[in-house]
Amino acid sequence: MRAHPLLDLGDEYAELLAALDRGEALRRALALLVVGSEVAWTARPDASGMLTLEHLTGDRTGVLRALQVPPRSGLTGKVHHSGRAEWVDDYFASNEITHDFDRHIATEEVRRVLAVPLVRDEVTLGVLAVGPRDEGTFGDRDIDRAAAIAAHAALAVSVAERARLTREIAVHEERQRLAVDLHDSVGALLFAIGSGVADLAESELADPELRARLDRLQGQAAEAATALRESLRTLRSSPAALALGVALRADCAAFADRTGVPAELVILDGDAPELAPSRSDILLTAVREALLNVEKHAQAGAVVVSVQRSSCWLTIAVHDDGVGLRPDHAPGLGLSSSAAALGRLGGTLRVVSDPDGGTIWRARLPC
Repeated sequence: MRAHPLLDLGDEYAELLAALDRGEALRRALALLVVGSEVAWTARPDASGMLTLEHLTGDRTGVLRALQVPPRSGLTGKVHHSGRAEWVDDYFASNEITHDFDRHIATEEVRRVLAVPLVRDEVTLGVLAVGPRDEGTFGDRDIDRAAAIAAHAALAVSVAERARLTREIAVHEERQRLAVDLHDSVGALLFAIGSGVADLAESELADPELRARLDRLQGQAAEAATALRESLRTLRSSPAALALGVALRADCAAFADRTGVPAELVILDGDAPELAPSRSDILLTAVREALLNVEKHAQAGAVVVSVQRSSCWLTIAVHDDGVGLRPDHAPGLGLSSSAAALGRLGGTLRVVSDPDGGTIWRARLPC
């Protein structure tokens, strides 16, 4: 019997949701990588370069689970540092790696290991490794296959991280909206209750017992207002790692509201980096100046603000599809001020005409 089309659609939807989950993408990569009784794992770096084995398949003892690998240690740490595929056909006899994890590898009865980096846009996102338990040598076909799986996995991880960040930004924007609504409704109501109770308590007609009860009510209303303010502060706050994305999205929305020209924020390859408030303020001021120039001069039909972190640099571009720069274009005061401010932080600012039409404003800042 033929399946109902809606069931096929449900399966496709499930596949899409799986593709937007980092863990599921890596588990599928491991399933493709493993043949027979092999063990395989992925390792994820933290800000200091310490790697943690986050997903495993085929392991028997659990000694590799959540194992932490210092930078350059073992084959996994070496591959993360070098950014290229490497392998050892006899793990314990190799002189090319440190042997900090011989006990772990021996416990799992692994004889040889092949590791490949997860690289996307010149950024190493982690390591994918496989450890056969039989003797032998890795051939070109093994290495090419692992590299191809790693390339697809890196793309999937990049897409998943971008989707996660988009969801988190949307959540924080909704929390900020709720904070405003609560302030305007519940906050105003508590103020009115407190003021009304205070007026009654001060009335000469109120007897002492009633006045005491009103005083207690006034104190409770004040406590409720204080608790509400603390809750609103928590709702409004954004984690530092999301602050830049939240601010840029708000700037794009404000630009679109003012001009009627759609402005989209695109954050490439995962999170925007966490910046010190002083650096973030300078960067946001520069982006706002760029959007203001688009509003005044570009005659654009659409604008895209993109954020990308590559190696130690953060790049933010404002790209419009307008009329482009005039042949006699000279930087104005706002553009010159932005360039000077970014320059003091070790950054650069360039504005060029796009050969396909429009203008590209691009700021780069070390991060």
